[in-house]
Amino acid sequence: MYLNTLALLALLSAPGLASEPVPATLTGSILSTDGSGLPGARVTVLPASPGSAPAAVVTSGNRGLFLVSGLPPGTFEVRVELPGFEPGTIGGFALAPGETRNLDVTLRLAGVRESLTVVSPSPRDAVEAAEIRESSARDAAEALVKLPGVWKLRKGGIANDVVVRGSQSRDLNVLVDGERIYGACPNHMDPPSFHVDFAQVDRIEVAKGPFDVKNQGSLGGVVNIVTRRAEPGFHATANAAAGSWGYVNPSFTASWAGESFSALAGYSFRRSDAFSDGDGRRFTELTNYRANAVDAEAFEAGTAWARVGFVPAENHAVTLSYTRQDTSHTYYPYLQMDAVTDDADRFGLTWEAAPSAVLTSAKLSAYYTQVDHWMTDEYRTSSTTASRGWSMGTDAFSKTLGGRLEATAWNVTAGIEAYRRYWDTTTYLAGMQYRPQASLPGAATDVVGLFAERSFRLSGTVNLDAGLRWDHASASVDPGKASTDLTWAYHGTRATEQTDSLPGGSLRARWQAAEGLEISLGAGTAARIPEPQERWFSLRRMGTDWVGNPDLEPSRNTALDLSASLRAGRFYLSASAFLNEIADFVVLADVKKVNMVPGVMNPAARTYENVDARLAGGEAAASLTLTDRLVFSGSVSYVRGTQDPRPELGIDSTDVAEMPPVAGRASLRWDNGRFWGEAEGVFAAAQTNVDSDLLEETTPGWGIANLRAGFTFGSLGLTAGVENLFGRLYSEHLSYQRDPFRSGVKLPEPGRNVFVNLSWRY
Repeated sequence: MYLNTLALLALLSAPGLASEPVPATLTGSILSTDGSGLPGARVTVLPASPGSAPAAVVTSGNRGLFLVSGLPPGTFEVRVELPGFEPGTIGGFALAPGETRNLDVTLRLAGVRESLTVVSPSPRDAVEAAEIRESSARDAAEALVKLPGVWKLRKGGIANDVVVRGSQSRDLNVLVDGERIYGACPNHMDPPSFHVDFAQVDRIEVAKGPFDVKNQGSLGGVVNIVTRRAEPGFHATANAAAGSWGYVNPSFTASWAGESFSALAGYSFRRSDAFSDGDGRRFTELTNYRANAVDAEAFEAGTAWARVGFVPAENHAVTLSYTRQDTSHTYYPYLQMDAVTDDADRFGLTWEAAPSAVLTSAKLSAYYTQVDHWMTDEYRTSSTTASRGWSMGTDAFSKTLGGRLEATAWNVTAGIEAYRRYWDTTTYLAGMQYRPQASLPGAATDVVGLFAERSFRLSGTVNLDAGLRWDHASASVDPGKASTDLTWAYHGTRATEQTDSLPGGSLRARWQAAEGLEISLGAGTAARIPEPQERWFSLRRMGTDWVGNPDLEPSRNTALDLSASLRAGRFYLSASAFLNEIADFVVLADVKKVNMVPGVMNPAARTYENVDARLAGGEAAASLTLTDRLVFSGSVSYVRGTQDPRPELGIDSTDVAEMPPVAGRASLRWDNGRFWGEAEGVFAAAQTNVDSDLLEETTPGWGIANLRAGFTFGSLGLTAGVENLFGRLYSEHLSYQRDPFRSGVKLPEPGRNVFVNLSWRY
């Protein structure tokens, strides 16, 4: 027995037969400077020995998580690369046998100067350009629905509205590089996010709740679309997307940047026919399109942009930018009219500096944006017998001139925002003998706002973010164009101007409860000025008129928000709950005539009124790296909207209209750094909480499956996928509401949609 034991020990100690060291594991997250996770980053683990081959190469998954297992003990460095960001490197760390180490890597935006503005300390999320290129999204709202707490409102094949926690675009700030652009259609045919092309976009940031003090009107949150900057050296990218129903989207961008000068230019073209639903019916077959329009092109848009930057002195940078978008006919079956033209221009000028150790940063920005829009029913059967080829038409024009000056000193950021929004529309109706009606008669809104914010460290683990804002706003219409007969007939007023003072502010405490675990509690209040059409719209029609309410009060949202996030190695979990108390929420209502006015023949009109409302809900998201190459992700969102009835105004419903139902998604993604594949399920529950006053209809629940796959080879990338794999017929709840000039059609979502995206980067 003794001899056998000695023999066994000798064998175990012989070269090549000793037990192998227990492998080590590396986990972590790839983050941007604002703390959001960056998926799609290439993570290379290299031994410290010069010239050694990589020990592993993986790709970060959802929320930027990555996992590298099976590493031999030793000393390593990690290199991280992601287009649009400066490469990151962490080196000189040792891994012991069996050790599991967590490593977070933060990447900075690539450019002559970093330009990433955190618009709000509230819970926020982001979609990166790489994620957009992997999807079939055709506008910003379609790209954002992957985020918890975000939905879309579909009106056609493109130009969807963004909805955040139940707040639509009128209750959100939707900005492009922090600049305001407003669509020209009174029915939000062309929301702000429509007037930027995907090929321009680096990322889209979403901050939820009334916690933004830098921008007037962030009642329900702020969406900021960040466009591309020139990266150091010469770069060029070309993308070509194609999909079902004749969708094509080629684009090209070229840039060069040195130490003192940069330039970037690009062009994109998008077009598509009308999509078909799960039963194979074109959306043009579901409402009153003419026979020759059913199979015609549903939208076409071309966008060109340019940006130049200068560094006139050390720690100073100046940027000039311009974007032009030309859109021809665009079908909107959700509405009674379609866009014949919808053209937009955006000009921007920015100066940034870091003047001294005390005045650590200063930024001055100015911008001018305009939208020129002509819409008619010439593609509809309603215009068949019209003498002009259309029976209704609106010529609309909007422009915004604004600017902001802000600076940071002694850890306080303070500034001033000022802008003028001008909106003019003229409507022609065959039933009114095409007599021009100044439906929005030169409506002007002037705003000047002051803001300040600061973060305080209360202890080693607790920070407090505080912000204050005050706005003075004046709104008016051109008395030379305005007719006050309708407001006198239905509201008993001939007011043509209003002035509002709007204070606001926010507090948020952030507690680092443990490593990777943050808990925050926020309280905020913000107000928005009524939209010009809510106060000043005026249109005589057959049956019922449509009139604004000059006496509307600004809506004010006072909110509480509790959120927590846990980032622990291969696992990420976030959850939040919110309560929004909205005083003077603006809703649609019918109003009876109170004064007799010659020429005002209808007994009632559609108008806007104030009610007190509440939006409450929450969202949760989780990601888990199951293996080096396999990542699971999931999320769920809920919001419930209730309002106080006002029977004296005919408002009896306790349900807020156009509230999204419970929705969620789950996905499983495999990625080896070159090839990847993803299976995803998306679902929504039935929505039965509807506004009976507006005859809003319930919507059944639904679920769909999506498949996507792709590969990268050097500078080339290819993505292909099928969305709504089984061709399910379904409609989202936000696709239908009885608003003036809306068709009443419950617009379905696309059926089986096959798409391919090809990209090249130099």
